[in-house]
Order: sequence, then structure tokens, then C-alpha cells
Amino acid sequence: MENWRKFELECVDYLNKTYGNYFSHLGFSDSTTSDIEYKKDKKSFFIEAKMPSAQSGQFVLLPDSDKKEFVFSPRNKSKIDENVEFIIDYMNENFSKYENAGTSGEKIYLSQELFSNWIISNYKNQGVEFFITKGKDFIIFPIEQYSQYFKINCNFRVKKSGSSNVPKSRQNDVLNQLSNMNIEFVLLDNFMIKSTQSIDNIRFSISESDYMIRKYDGDTYRIRKLSNTNNPNVIFSIKLIKDQDKFDLEEFKSRL
Repeated sequence: MENWRKFELECVDYLNKTYGNYFSHLGFSDSTTSDIEYKKDKKSFFIEAKMPSAQSGQFVLLPDSDKKEFVFSPRNKSKIDENVEFIIDYMNENFSKYENAGTSGEKIYLSQELFSNWIISNYKNQGVEFFITKGKDFIIFPIEQYSQYFKINCNFRVKKSGSSNVPKSRQNDVLNQLSNMNIEFVLLDNFMIKSTQSIDNIRFSISESDYMIRKYDGDTYRIRKLSNTNNPNVIFSIKLIKDQDKFDLEEFKSRL
């Protein structure tokens, strides 16, 4: 299992052991859903888990070479707002530089406040009220304090779109392919498989689509459909810079 997946589960375990068994894990790569939900009686809110060094959001900007400007992709899951418009205006002023950013990327030199405002707005739209991360110990803080805890870098680069679940229409084809590859497995819920063979990171293709087997935990594996598209993304990366502020922790406790 990838480190960020393990970290999300560690956060849920810590929260339940420390503050009562009211926290449920919801995440694992669905960018439209927060990682953790707190629910007790009629109280409910969401918590986002982030490793001390991580990515914290992204959106696609498409270059229009004729107009020499960038366009917010209609396929973005996030919304365009004044922070996005400011970033687009800045990049339009340096269009040739960012149009040719490629996979190595180009840094966007704007303020931490602007980056933080976009991240906060994006997560608030998902109902997130608190973040949990970890330095020497676990750190919990209200979303409004985001820029106090993380240094934020912003880059524009071309990257392959994320993987997705195997479509139901292709699941039988995938299972047949696994059998053809002499992989012995047991099918579990949520289209996961159990196998005693070493099959982590095995890739295969069906009808011009690529798939990968990834270890989930122990002898349990997930099968993901890989994207065939490369999109230019504005990507926000973070690094933890602060220990727990006791007042932020008290604010969290007061919401329970």
C-alpha cells in the first residue's frame, strides 16, 4: 500500500483512539470526497489528511496558442474563482514560458496567500473544516490556518491524468486477462483481488487501454485503469513548517 494511503488510515486510527470512535475513512484518491468524516449524534464535519510533504490540489489549464491565453478546462472538478483568474492572468502575461513548460514544469511566482486561498476554498467546497498532518506528533488545525502550517509551492507542468476504477463494462475482460496471464486470484468486493503471487506493479493492455495491478495490503491488490491523456496542470505542493498550536487543537476539540 502506498505511503499516503497508509497515512490516511493511521490518521483515522489515531482520531478514533484519541477522541472516540466517531471517525470514518472515506478517501483514497477520489478528489471530490474528503478523507475522513466525523459523525456523532447530529454533529458532522470532514477532515482532510495530508502527509507533511504532499500535493494539495490541482487544476487543468489548456493553452490557446492562437489567442495566447490559458483556458480553465471544463473537465476540472474544482470551480473557477478569483484566485484561479489571478493565476491565469499572470500566466497569460508569460504565455510562451508556460506554454512550453512540458513535464519538467515552470514555477508560478505568486504569493503564499493566493495559493492558500485557493486550497482553502477548494476544500471548503468539499465540506472540509479541519486538516490533520504529522510532524513528530499528529497535528490538527482548522482549515483557515492552512498557510500557518504549510509552505506552498505552485508549478505548471504536463502530467498524466490520474488512474481510475475499472469500468464495469471492462471488468470481465480484465478478469479473463488475469487468467490468461496465469495469475491465480480470488475476486473480492470493490473489484479487488487476493493472490499469493508477487503481482505488484504488473501492467497489461486491453483494447488500447492500459491497466496496472497495485498492492493494497498484504496479499490484497487493486486493479486500476491508467489514463491515456497528458494534461497541463497547475499543481500545489506543500511542506509542513509548524508544530501544533494548542489553540488550534482546542478549537478542534470544541467541535466534537
